Amino acid sequence: MTDPAYDAIIIGAGMSGLYQLHCLREQGMKVLVLEAGSGVGGTWYWNRYPGARFDSESYSYGYSWSKELLEEWDWGEHFARSRRPSAT
Repeated sequence: MTDPAYDAIIIGAGMSGLYQLHCLREQGMKVLVLEAGSGVGGTWYWNRYPGARFDSESYSYGYSWSKELLEEWDWGEHFARSRRPSAT
């Protein structure tokens, strides 16, 4: 039996998909992520609705498992309309 090209395939590059990618790579797996959008972000990133706000506190929509990614974001509001990268 030959080895498969990937150990896992993840559908969607939103918050959960990226976290799953992180966990599987930590285990040394070869992983493919498929996303219908033109980049990462998931439903809440790609489907923006005028005036809509995220239904959880802003900080909960951060990549808490990655200190580097978490530090890139500056939440301007408790229940933010959108994410903003911090000034570089």
